[in-house]
Amino acid sequence: WYQRRVREAVVSTQSTGAVSNNVKRSGSNSNAEVKRLEGNVNELTLTVEGLEKERDFYFQKLRDIEVICQEKEGDEVFSSFVAQIIEVLYATEDGFGPAEEEGEGEEEAEVDEEEQEEY
Repeated sequence: WYQRRVREAVVSTQSTGAVSNNVKRSGSNSNAEVKRLEGNVNELTLTVEGLEKERDFYFQKLRDIEVICQEKEGDEVFSSFVAQIIEVLYATEDGFGPAEEEGEGEEEAEVDEEEQEEY
C-alpha cells in the first residue's frame, strides 16, 4: 500500500514536470499555470509528509512488538508463538528487502542472515 502511494506521488510529480517544461517551451508565463503547479507541489509535499509519519508510526509499533518478542524468546510457554511472530516480522516479499547502503559488502549480508537464523 505504502509503495503504491509513493509511486502515485512520483508519477504525479513527473507529469507536473512535463507540464512545467511545456509551459517554458511555449514561452508563456501563465500565472495560473504556475499557481496550479505550485498547488500540485504543495499537495505532494503534504502527501509525502503524511506517508512518512504513517510509516514511522507503524515502524515503531513493529519495533515494540519485536522487543517484546525478544524478551519472551526463552520462555517455554511462549516460544512457539514468539517464533511465529518473529518469522512474520522478518519475512520479505519478492524483490523487497531491507535497503542496503552504498559500501555494504557480502560480509554484512552474511551477518544479517546469521542474525535472522537466530530467531
